[in-house]
Amino acid sequence: MTDTRTADLRLVLDRLGSLPLARVMDTRRIGLYGHSAGGTAAVYAARDDRRVGAVVNMEGFLDLYPLPTGFDRPLLLLRTGGFDGSARIECSWAGLPGRRGLLPDANHWAFTDYGSLVPRLQASGLVTATARTALVGAGDPAVTRAEVRRRVGGFFARHLS
Repeated sequence: MTDTRTADLRLVLDRLGSLPLARVMDTRRIGLYGHSAGGTAAVYAARDDRRVGAVVNMEGFLDLYPLPTGFDRPLLLLRTGGFDGSARIECSWAGLPGRRGLLPDANHWAFTDYGSLVPRLQASGLVTATARTALVGAGDPAVTRAEVRRRVGGFFARHLS
């Protein structure tokens, strides 16, 4: 799955490069981001592609393939405090240069639309508090969403301007 997603990202980058706009496009302003397997794919796509100027990985494991020593693109690694795979995440991120961020009151699916939907389902009685916490965490979804936007937006603004 990660190989397919990485190939998809490279295809998009290739297609961008073939557009007439590409002659004036500053390739250092291309950023990739993704969640879970998408975050893994974003990092692996950037590993070998100099067109990518910065990468955000939201809770994607990076132990599938070796990353080059000295990965030199700006990298933001975001994770949640409730994710069951946090020990593997930390191990797979060990030694990588990059800024790390933690969303303590969130869980793995808070990076997706579930972050907004699951609390509403709980309020309607369709999801238990335990299920909500397991999916998106107990934190306020508006706060989590705003924090993700602030961190990702600020990171790309600093590194792709």
